[in-house]
Amino acid sequence: DGERGRRESSHWMRRRPAGFMQGISSQLVPACALTVLTTSQAMLVEAAKAAHGGKIPYDTSVAVFLTEALKLCIALVTWLWQRPNLEYTGLETFSPLSWSALAYTVPATLFIVQNNLVFQALSLLDPPTFQLWACFKIIPVGILARLILGQRRSTVQWAALGVLALGMATTTTDCEVLTQSGGSGRWLGIGIITFNGFLSALSSIVNEWLIKFSDPRAPLMFKNMQIYFWGCLVAAAYSFAHSSSAAAWHALLGQAVTGSPLGVAIILNNAAVGLCVSAVIKYADNLTKGFSTSAAVLLASAASSVTFGFVPTSSFLVGTAVACSAFYLYFGPHNVILLAHADAMERAAKTTTELESLNADEDVEVASFVSSHASPANNKEQRGRQ
Repeated sequence: DGERGRRESSHWMRRRPAGFMQGISSQLVPACALTVLTTSQAMLVEAAKAAHGGKIPYDTSVAVFLTEALKLCIALVTWLWQRPNLEYTGLETFSPLSWSALAYTVPATLFIVQNNLVFQALSLLDPPTFQLWACFKIIPVGILARLILGQRRSTVQWAALGVLALGMATTTTDCEVLTQSGGSGRWLGIGIITFNGFLSALSSIVNEWLIKFSDPRAPLMFKNMQIYFWGCLVAAAYSFAHSSSAAAWHALLGQAVTGSPLGVAIILNNAAVGLCVSAVIKYADNLTKGFSTSAAVLLASAASSVTFGFVPTSSFLVGTAVACSAFYLYFGPHNVILLAHADAMERAAKTTTELESLNADEDVEVASFVSSHASPANNKEQRGRQ
């Protein structure tokens, strides 16, 4: 069985599908874009803090609302532009009160909570530390992806997740950086981003299920509109509840839009991050998204060392090196062979089980046949003895 599995996996590698490389490209482009945008997200916030005495120059809940509204507008415009060429627009089976439509409220609500927590964590952490601890969510994402979505990974890929976690644990948080956050604030930020990781894992898996399996013919932007619509409602309610009055809320909106060019840049960048995330989930999966976020550690470290005086310690460098090794373990070509071999072994084991079951059924039939034909002779012999 082992030799058969090796032959089948080798045969698959020699005759990969024609669209194999195209599929890799469709995953690589949004993943690389997400890496760059995630890095710039942290850098922009750090720049805003440096320019305003260590504080973010706008209300974070209002910024989240504006980000969701911008994403909704972009998704709507894109969908309207695509609509004339779409065979299926999503409206054919859409019902605003159906369970499939209301299901988008779950990730939308969790995303709003996450975004607000991200702003809080960013205000307490330097960019490299934030990025590294944000990668913690990749472990619960992997577990939930297996349990809920049934996604399979090779043993090496599962080990890669552990290696990445080891890299995060090795990385110290006592890096020297020109930041206004103290030691207690740093640990509070780490606690916030860790808790946010669990929420992110749950919302990400639910979002991936909706994008890939709920009405799979519907365009990506049509599904994005539903998520962002509910996100706008929840974000508006949350930010308004934290304002003393309607006038104060409008003042906060104006401050976020016109108060600082960096504030506007952060909102635009966050909207781009959200759109890239949906593309990565559509064409790859949440673990690819997690590794893309992890890759931003290198860029954030390099940029922070030049711009904000970030001085990585030896522990930080070792942790980063360990995390980098996880990339090869997870995305290396050996996983294609391992997964193909595992599939071949499963098919071989299934075939063996079916053959054993068939042989057992045949044995039962033969035994029954022999027993039925032997009974008359035994009865005759017993009568002769009598």
